Amino acid sequence: MRPSRVRSEPVLDKPAPARNTRRAMAVNPESPLDLLWKEYGLVFRDFDDLTLARWLAQTLGQIAGRAWRLSHPLLGAYRLAAQLGHERQIWSKRLATPPSAYTESPCCRAPTLPLLTRDVKDAGLICQHCNDTLVPFDEIPSALRADLEAWASEYAPVHSVAHWDDRQRKSAGNYDSAFENAANSAETLLARAGTRLAPKFLDFYPALIWEDQDECLEVRPEDVLL
Repeated sequence: MRPSRVRSEPVLDKPAPARNTRRAMAVNPESPLDLLWKEYGLVFRDFDDLTLARWLAQTLGQIAGRAWRLSHPLLGAYRLAAQLGHERQIWSKRLATPPSAYTESPCCRAPTLPLLTRDVKDAGLICQHCNDTLVPFDEIPSALRADLEAWASEYAPVHSVAHWDDRQRKSAGNYDSAFENAANSAETLLARAGTRLAPKFLDFYPALIWEDQDECLEVRPEDVLL
């Protein structure tokens, strides 16, 4: 049984992002939290295609020029609208013109909006419209790859603590302590991604989103201090 982190005060859980098909689905699609986010998304279903396309294009203009936390409320709203836009094939219909800085993505023809996650070496950068790989790791600009590879390689063994089997847990002696230490290390590594890695992407992409939580280690966005 996985230990729970000790916290000094109650905090509100943040929604986990939609995961790429290459990654394990850790969220039950019928969980109360997911049902709540489905309810949030209903407002966009009242939009006709033209209104939805214009809202997406306008919001892309508002988020340009910055690296954003995945947990930011504006990005949460954008993801809900973008998923519906993908479902309706909004960008293929050419109903609205996104800001010129956003090129067309090769995966779904939506504007390029990448997500940086701890799985970047395996999954590359993830598209925020279709949740598929937007940029494979070996196609990420070479000026970024060395630092990304070092960061991801350092993160992998930290994250793996959450998935240790019984033998590994027993060999650690005090698994609760090992889990807490891993969670603390994950907080530091995620903060490094947000402060040092993510801003560098703005030399190549109009905006970037970075994952600021690790649900397996119970690291929440509010734990990642910049």
